[in-house]
Amino acid sequence: MEQLLQTLTFSNIIWQVITPLIFSSLDILTGYIQALINKNVDSKIMREGLLHKCLLIVAIVVGYVVEFAFGITAVAQVITIYICLMEVMSILENLKKAGLDLGKLGDILKDKEE
Repeated sequence: MEQLLQTLTFSNIIWQVITPLIFSSLDILTGYIQALINKNVDSKIMREGLLHKCLLIVAIVVGYVVEFAFGITAVAQVITIYICLMEVMSILENLKKAGLDLGKLGDILKDKEE
């Protein structure tokens, strides 16, 4: 696990904060575009999605508090990496729902949906 964390270390703490925000923004954008394409834009779903994104930011803040207050290293980094992976999967799902051919990756996502 430690080897994996060293491999996925961010170049700067700023990137550790900004990266999940960028991925979350791209998830919101791709989700909205695919909803427009599929003609199923729903303000309730959008509102809930934005609230979930706010909770992800809270999770990152909690990670930093735990890390700095208790001296437990890599808590915020693990949370950030997990959020980034989760957002990338959601972006890929949105692209697939929008009709973008993802090749073999699309097959993996298809198996996940069933």
